[in-house]
Amino acid sequence: MKINLQKTCKKQTITRDDGKKINEIIIDAWIKDDLVVIDFNNILIASVSFLDEAFGKLTFDYTKEYFRDRLSLKNIQEYDKRLLNDILTSRYRQKELGLNGLSRPKNKMSENLKRRF
Repeated sequence: MKINLQKTCKKQTITRDDGKKINEIIIDAWIKDDLVVIDFNNILIASVSFLDEAFGKLTFDYTKEYFRDRLSLKNIQEYDKRLLNDILTSRYRQKELGLNGLSRPKNKMSENLKRRF
């Protein structure tokens, strides 16, 4: 599946809600075991919120290998490429350390909940 970011998002590439649209398209394609090609059309995104929601959150459910084998980015600005790499590296590190999306260890959250009740 090929996704033209400019056509799909228009100029809405800033917020987490904007990124969620791309995230859902990717997940739907991956459920069908499709390769996803994202064409950035050389537009500058430069939004951590958008990139994290669209791509970073995928790291919690997909391995690095699956991500690398099933997602191809074309015509991405160098700045966005570096930013996205930082986001993915951080999210995979977070996953390896056993941290959830709230940036708190799961076991400590469970302990805190037990103490509350």
